[in-house]
Amino acid sequence: MEGAYADSVLSVIGLALAAVAFILIVFLLSAVVSPRNPTPEKLEPYECGMPPAGVPWAAVRVRFTGLALLLVIFDAEAAMLFAVAGGLRGFPAGVIAVGVFVGLLTLGLLYAWRKGILEWR
Repeated sequence: MEGAYADSVLSVIGLALAAVAFILIVFLLSAVVSPRNPTPEKLEPYECGMPPAGVPWAAVRVRFTGLALLLVIFDAEAAMLFAVAGGLRGFPAGVIAVGVFVGLLTLGLLYAWRKGILEWR
């Protein structure tokens, strides 16, 4: 039994070392083979062919973070509901659990609406 355990551990260590070696080889080859031709245009923050109109680093307004958080939450909700929808047939407990989940998210949406996060100023 101990021999099989040692083989398993050695296999995992070997695979981890092989993965690290592969990543290092890919980075090394990229550094050696890739062409280096820096020009002033290529050293600009955005290489789009147009001269920059202002400073490339601007502060992000905090009001957008709440809206972005809501977007992430409701995207995750949609993904979870689509994943669960197929298995709900004939299971009232599952329907109740999903109803509670949607109800809690609705309360969160109402709270955000009341706080004014959804208003675009």
